[in-house]
Amino acid sequence: MAFKDEVNARRSLLEDKVRQAVALALKGGADECEVVIQGSEGLEVSTRHAEVENIEFNKAAGMEVVVFKDKRRGIATTTDLSAKALADTVEAAIAIAAHTDRDPCAGICEKELLCTGERDLDMVHALLESPDAGIERAAAAERCIISELPQGIKDSDGAGYESILNLRVLGNSHGFCKSSAATYHYTSMTLIGEKDGTMQRGAGYSIARDPAKLGSPEEVAKEALERTLAKLGASQVPTGRYNVIFSRQAALSLWGHLLSAIAGGSVYRKTSFLSGKLNEQIFPDFITLHEDPFIPQGLASFNFDAEGLQVRENDVIKDGILTMYLLSTYTGRKLGMRSNAHAGGMANGFVNADAAHTRDFDEMLREAGEGLVITDLMGQGVDLVSGNYSRGAAGFYFKNGEKVHPVEEITVAGNLKDMFLNLALVGSDRDPRTRLQCGSLLIPDMTVSGS
Repeated sequence: MAFKDEVNARRSLLEDKVRQAVALALKGGADECEVVIQGSEGLEVSTRHAEVENIEFNKAAGMEVVVFKDKRRGIATTTDLSAKALADTVEAAIAIAAHTDRDPCAGICEKELLCTGERDLDMVHALLESPDAGIERAAAAERCIISELPQGIKDSDGAGYESILNLRVLGNSHGFCKSSAATYHYTSMTLIGEKDGTMQRGAGYSIARDPAKLGSPEEVAKEALERTLAKLGASQVPTGRYNVIFSRQAALSLWGHLLSAIAGGSVYRKTSFLSGKLNEQIFPDFITLHEDPFIPQGLASFNFDAEGLQVRENDVIKDGILTMYLLSTYTGRKLGMRSNAHAGGMANGFVNADAAHTRDFDEMLREAGEGLVITDLMGQGVDLVSGNYSRGAAGFYFKNGEKVHPVEEITVAGNLKDMFLNLALVGSDRDPRTRLQCGSLLIPDMTVSGS
């Protein structure tokens, strides 16, 4: 039987179990019910000096039953999917609901918002049948380096390969029952470099739904080498105001803060600096954040959200204006709004800027002239309530559009509200390996603490 056929057969079996659990809940007196079964299987291998270090085989599944009775919620979970365990778990959820407080916003989603049609997103591709191929791929990346260590490289810190299948089945008392499946393959490598007695680490990686689309071991090794060597000989810079370029890797953290700030839970609890900012300008008018859940083989592609609601393409930021919060059924009700199918977060994201504000990375350096490129961020110095931002950072100092020397042990500080609005340029150097694709970002005149 072909791999996809095996996966579909397993999905059908789990869908039947979900339907059974929903029926038991309604028979047991629940007003509404939602049941989720999630499972994963696959393998992970790691090598050290091109020799096998670890091999792990993974296979796990669990069920969560959520029932609502008189606006009271009960939740119970199990990793045993036998008929008796299903019945016991449903019974436990109903019993728990009897002892929880009433919540007028509690309950499953509106039936008319549920997904009714699905696209083939090409998310399932064969897993490795044995660890040998993964071991060879990881070892091959290491052999690119350790056969003759380049100057500045002290050692390999290991390489790895993962081949995983994730399954999810969702059913509820509206009669909805659908499943999704996705595979991913991931290879990585980390190197240790040394200069003047100070060591640095740098990594390279590749990720894809289809293993045939993974980067080669040579490409993974090259990225690890370049990122490690770029950190050697780092020093501080004087405290002051700098033009700061967040590299495409570091820029992702800024967008992550945005998504946390517009998540429905943060908004209704008023723990976000963007509470009350819907339909207001929060970025320059040349910025758009587009969401597309239907990218074939996308890292965040799906037909329905975590509650089964129909997803769609959106401009979350349109001409710099915040057009929506990311709402689930519950958070939407808390805000007096309807869910916009963001239970579980946003789908594939793309940060776009108009041509007048888009540059390739080298052009951005030349236009900024002098400043800092941030490649790595450390620490938890972000207050989403106020937007205050202060994080440890590393990268390099540039002048006249050229790299001068690596930088470390500095702190970049500001406020996310100002940082978003002061965004000057967006790079064209997107990374297709990420769920949210954005190039480097130039934010002029930021405070940097150093020596």
